Amino acid sequence: MIRLALKNIWARKKRSGWLLAELVAVAIILCHLMDPLIVQTYVNSLPDGYDPENLYRVAIKEYEPVSIRYDKDVAEDEVREKNMWYIRDRVARYPGVESATFQVGNTTPGSLSYSVSAVWWTDSLKVPVFCIGFVPKSDYFTTFRYQTVAGASPQQLDRMELKGREHILTETYMPDGPVFGRTLKDLLGIAEEPVVATLLPVKINMNIPPQQVQFEKKNARDAQAVVFRLRDDIDPDKFLADFREWADKELQQGNYYVSRVDPYQNFVKYSTTYVEQDCLQKMILASFFLFCIFFGVSGTFWMQTRSRCEEIGILKSFGATSGRILRLFLFEGLGLVTVAVLLGCVIYLQYAMHSGLYFPQDVYFSQETCCSPYVHYWYESFKEHFLIVSGVVWLLMVLIVSFGIYVPMRGISRIAPTEALHEE
Repeated sequence: MIRLALKNIWARKKRSGWLLAELVAVAIILCHLMDPLIVQTYVNSLPDGYDPENLYRVAIKEYEPVSIRYDKDVAEDEVREKNMWYIRDRVARYPGVESATFQVGNTTPGSLSYSVSAVWWTDSLKVPVFCIGFVPKSDYFTTFRYQTVAGASPQQLDRMELKGREHILTETYMPDGPVFGRTLKDLLGIAEEPVVATLLPVKINMNIPPQQVQFEKKNARDAQAVVFRLRDDIDPDKFLADFREWADKELQQGNYYVSRVDPYQNFVKYSTTYVEQDCLQKMILASFFLFCIFFGVSGTFWMQTRSRCEEIGILKSFGATSGRILRLFLFEGLGLVTVAVLLGCVIYLQYAMHSGLYFPQDVYFSQETCCSPYVHYWYESFKEHFLIVSGVVWLLMVLIVSFGIYVPMRGISRIAPTEALHEE
């Protein structure tokens, strides 16, 4: 049947040529539109590395020296540290709160900005690393519910003093295997500093996939917010109404005051607004284009199929069944789509080799500026990335063309041969 389908395509080569040209153009445009949508959808589906549900953020600000409320007597670092701990402890003891911790600067999961350092593995290989700040013994790992791979659990990490140079890393920090139980002297040859725990990769920014992270010890006086986790059995709407009123009155301490209380996901959403809008625009454009393709391409094949009533009547007069005729026409469409996608992808490949395929990470992590991070995803491999995008485009076009062939053929193939010849 495949041989017969190929013969039919060749016998109608003029019409098939126009159809092929149309399908090639469609394949090229689809590759360009579907690439970022496929990759970004995949990135959004990856786990965050922590649990954002039931997390809330109390933004803390400090009066400026020019303010009439500024008290210079509580501006010393030791007093500021003590006052920030006081605020955190009050939040942690509030009814319905499971645990509370500090958010130090913007070096935290879901932030708009982030800190990056680089570790030299060899003279020619640079390992980029995200940095997340935390305050020891502040229930940080418990509150965010990080997932441990090896070593101390989140609860144990929160009980550690961590006064030395202990390191908490993600397990994909180095390229030659697990890092737990080793020291930085084993890994980099620089110091006898132990790795006390390794965690799963973390989405430091929601626009990029989970990455390798190094957790850095910070002081409470540098915190910008207190993050707390609400117990699962508490109604958040009623809780927030009461908590906001209480926080405005009770959490002012020294020069610190509460500026706002919001779900932590609002803080995360603010950092992803631009990419979400860009992704939404691409999705709307791709949806509109797919809508046009659906009616354009399927409509073309619909008309081509209906114009072959005489051929269908002849095939039926020679004993061909409706199912066999339908499969023949579908094979013809499949052949045209396959050739068109191959040609379209070869053309798009030239563009991709020059400009690159879609890469969702920051330019610091681009494959041109340094080695890719040691958290490998399929889109980092040019070959695998290109093949997956090409496969999705081929599948979409097969579905569209099959619809344009199946619907009219379902009705035409059921009529009697004499009627099909008479209509022609």
